Amino acid sequence: MCDIKTLSIDIETYSDVNLSKCGVYRYVESENFEILLFAYSINGGEVIVVDLINGEKVPTEVIM
Repeated sequence: MCDIKTLSIDIETYSDVNLSKCGVYRYVESENFEILLFAYSINGGEVIVVDLINGEKVPTEVIM
């Protein structure tokens, strides 16, 4: 039997390109684009925030 999980995510990003003026593709294609924070919740549980800018890593359970 397969266990179905629901993964909810939210990311905080930075780019030197103005998203509202230039659109999402130019925003993320900037050399200065980066994901700062990655927040997630599995099956409606506790929200966990991963601080990527300070070297934290997204857990394997989220990636797989």
